[in-house]
Amino acid sequence: MYLVEDKLLINDDGLDYIYRLIDPVEDRYLGKFGRSGQGPCELSASVFLNRYGSEGENMGIYDASQIRFQSFPVSSLEDSAETADCEPYLFPINGLLRQFVKLDSVHFLGSTFFKQPYNLFRKAEVVQSLGSYPFQAEFPGVPDINLALAYQFDFFKNPKNSKTLSTSSYSFNMDVLVLNKNGDLELSASRHYWPTLFDPSENSSRVSSTILPDAVFGNISTAVSADRIYVLYNDLPWNNDLFQTSSRILVYDWDLNPIEILELDQALSRIAVHEDDNYLVGYVDDGKANLFRFDLR
Repeated sequence: MYLVEDKLLINDDGLDYIYRLIDPVEDRYLGKFGRSGQGPCELSASVFLNRYGSEGENMGIYDASQIRFQSFPVSSLEDSAETADCEPYLFPINGLLRQFVKLDSVHFLGSTFFKQPYNLFRKAEVVQSLGSYPFQAEFPGVPDINLALAYQFDFFKNPKNSKTLSTSSYSFNMDVLVLNKNGDLELSASRHYWPTLFDPSENSSRVSSTILPDAVFGNISTAVSADRIYVLYNDLPWNNDLFQTSSRILVYDWDLNPIEILELDQALSRIAVHEDDNYLVGYVDDGKANLFRFDLR
C-alpha cells in the first residue's frame, strides 16, 4: 500500500493489474495501475515503490521477480486507462539485490546479501559499501547471507530528497542513509532496539533463516512522509501469527528522534501516509475491504 498525492495504490487481486487506485479523501475508486506481465512497462506482483526528483515527480519501481527497475512519472496515475509509459533502467542489476531505490539521476541504493548490506550504485557500478547488520556481534560464525535473510531490510525513501529509511521486517531496527554533497553515501542516523531471533541453516541446495515464533517484529508496517517516519508498532511475540494488528503508531523525524505516539481507535495491519502529513490511511486484513483515514492536521 502506497500513497501518492491523494492517490492510494493498494494491491489488486485481479490478473491484469497490480494495483487499484483509490482517492482516500473523496472515498472513490479511480482506476488501476501497473499492468501485469513481463513486457515493457509491465510489472510482477513482487514490486517495491519509491519516489525521487526535486518534487517527487517520478516513481521508481523495483521489480524483484523480474530483477529490473523502471521509472514512471507520477502524472501517469492521472489516467490509468492505458498502460503507463515508463523509463527502463538500461544497466544490468545484480540478481542478489533484494531492494533497489533511485536516489537521484545517477545514484541507486541497493540492499545486498553480503557483509556490508548497503551498496551505492552509480548506474551499474558499485562505488561504495557500508553498514552492518544490527547486533551482528551476537551472531558469531553466522554467514552474512543468513543475516540478510533473517533481517530482510525494507527501504522507504523520502519522497522529496535522497534520505532513505532502512528498517528490518523481523525485528525493530532503523538506519537512515543519505547522499552527501560529494555524492557519497552516509549513515546519518541509526537506532537498533533488538536483534531478530532465527535459526540459520545451509545445505548443498539452499540457504535459509527460519524466524522463530518468539521473535518480536516491532514494526508491523512502516510509512514515510517528507518530514516524518510512521511505525505501526507491536511488541508482542510473533508466535507464527501472520495476521498482526496494532492501534499504536510511533512517529519519528528523519534523524530518528521520537516525536509522538498516536493511539488510534482502530487496529490496523498496514499504513500509508500523505507526503505532507495531512492524513494517514490504514488497512486491516480481515477478509473485507476495510480502509480507514485518520486526519493528522
